[in-house]
Amino acid sequence: MQKQNAQLKKEILQLGQALKKNQENSRLNVEYVQNLTKKIDTQTKLVSNLGKEKRFIEDEIYLTQLEINKLSRELQVLKEDYKKVLVRAYQNRSVDNKLLFILSSKSLSEAYRRVEYLEKYADYQIAKAEEIVGKTTDIRAKQAAKEKAKQDKEKVLTQQQLFSQSLEKERLEKEKAVAEFKKNESVIAADINAKQNQQRQIDAQIKAIIEEEIRQAKIRAEKDKKAWDIARNANTIPAYNEYLKENPKGDYASSARRNIAAIEADAKAWNVARSTHSKAAYQSYLKSYPKGSFASTAKTEVAKFEQLEREAEAERQRLIAQRKAEEEARLKAQKEEDQRKIAEARADAEAKAKAEAAAKVITKVPEKEKVVVKDEPKPAESFNDTPEVGGLSGDFLANKGRLPWPVAKGKVVSHYGTSSHPILKNIDIQNSGVDISTGKGSSARAVFEGTVSFVMPIQGGNKSVLVSHGTYYTVYTNLSTVNVSKGDRVGRGQLIGLIDTAPTGETIMNFQVWSGTTKQNPALWIAGM
Repeated sequence: MQKQNAQLKKEILQLGQALKKNQENSRLNVEYVQNLTKKIDTQTKLVSNLGKEKRFIEDEIYLTQLEINKLSRELQVLKEDYKKVLVRAYQNRSVDNKLLFILSSKSLSEAYRRVEYLEKYADYQIAKAEEIVGKTTDIRAKQAAKEKAKQDKEKVLTQQQLFSQSLEKERLEKEKAVAEFKKNESVIAADINAKQNQQRQIDAQIKAIIEEEIRQAKIRAEKDKKAWDIARNANTIPAYNEYLKENPKGDYASSARRNIAAIEADAKAWNVARSTHSKAAYQSYLKSYPKGSFASTAKTEVAKFEQLEREAEAERQRLIAQRKAEEEARLKAQKEEDQRKIAEARADAEAKAKAEAAAKVITKVPEKEKVVVKDEPKPAESFNDTPEVGGLSGDFLANKGRLPWPVAKGKVVSHYGTSSHPILKNIDIQNSGVDISTGKGSSARAVFEGTVSFVMPIQGGNKSVLVSHGTYYTVYTNLSTVNVSKGDRVGRGQLIGLIDTAPTGETIMNFQVWSGTTKQNPALWIAGM
C-alpha cells in the first residue's frame, strides 16, 4: 500500500508540473483539463488509499495493545512464581540445611539424585529470572512499535487532510475550466468546423497526389515491364545492361543483375572447359550448367569424344581379331605342312610313282571385317529462362504494429475516426488520423524510410509533408518549418520539420497513414499507440 501510494504521489507531482505549464498558456486548453481530470482521479485514489493505510495502522495498534496485555499477564504470573521460588530459597538459605538434605540420604544414589535436584533447582531459578527479563524486553519493544504506529497514523492523517483539501480545490478548478469551455462553446465549435473543413481539403489534396503517383507508377511499371521483356528475350549481357541503364531502380533490376552474373559465370565455366578440352571438363560444365548457353556445344564435344573412344575401341578389337586370324592361319598352314611332309614320306615309301599325285592345299585368308560407325544425332541447343521478381512494398507492411512514434515524446489527444470532444460532449470530431500532443519545440520524425512525395502549404502558414513508402504513405500535418523537399529520400527517425505551437500553448501534430487512397488507423501501425 505504501509503495502504491508513493507511486501515486509521484504521478500527482508530474501532473502538477504539466498543469502549471498548461495554465501559463490558456484555460481553453484541452490537455490542461485532461491532465486536471487525471490528477483529480489519481488524488482521489490516493486519499482512499491513505484512509485504508490509516485503518491498517489502527488495526496494527489494536493488535499490538492486545499483545502487550497478553505479555503483561504472562509477566505477572512469572513474577508471582519467581516470588515463591525466592521465598523458598530464603527459607532454605542455610548451607547446613542443603548439606543435611544430602547427608540424610539413605543411599549414595539417592544422595547423587539430591545433588542433581539442587543444581536443577538453582538453574530453574536463573531461567525464571531470565524469562521475566525477556518478557519485560518484549513488552517494551511492543510499546515502542505501538508509539511508532501512532506517529505513522498521525502522518497519514495529516497527508489525507492535505490531499483532500487540494482535491477539493482542483475539483473547483476543473469546474471553472469546463465552464470556460462551455462559455466559449460556439467559438470552439466554429474553430473545430474550420479545422475539419481544412482537414477535408488536405485529405482531398493528399488523395489527388496519391492517385497521380499511382497513375505515374503504373506508367513506369508498364514501361519497365516492356524494357524487361526485350532484355529477357535477348538474354545477353548488353541487353541486360541496356535495361539497367534505363531502369537502374526498376522492378526487375535485381533480376537483370542476377542474370548478368549467371551469364558471366556460365561463360567463365565454359572457357575453363574449352581450354582444358577434355571429356571430363565438358561433363563437369554440363553438371554445373545443364541448361547453360554452351550446353549444346558441350554435349556435341562430349559426343565427339565418345565417338573417338568408340572408334578406338573398334580399331583395337579389329587388330585383336586380325592377329587372332593370322595366328590361326599360321597354325593351320603349319599343320597342313606337317601332314604333307608325312604324306610325302609315306608316299615315297610306298611308291615313288605316286609322288606327283600329292594334293596341293590352298589356304584362303578371310577378309578383314569392316567396322561401320553411325553418327549419333546432336542435341538441340536450349536456353535458361530466368524468373521474374516484381517490386514489392512489403517492408512497410511487415512492420505493421512495430513502427516508431513520429515524435520523441508525446501522447494521443484525439483518436482516429469519429469521437466526441473530450470536454464538450455534444460536439463530434472527425479525425483522418491521430492528434499527438508534444512539448514546445518538438520535431516530427519519419516513422519509416521513404521518399518525400509532396510538401503542402496549409491555411495559417503551416505545412503538411507526404512521405511515400511504396504503396503506403504517411502524412505529418501542422509543421511550422520543414527540413525536407519533394523527392528527398528520408530515413527512419529523420527529422522532417518543427511542429507548430498554437497561441493556446498546445503543440499538436496530426499524423496519418494511407494504403493507396484508403485511410488507415495509425494506432494499428505505431507500436504502443
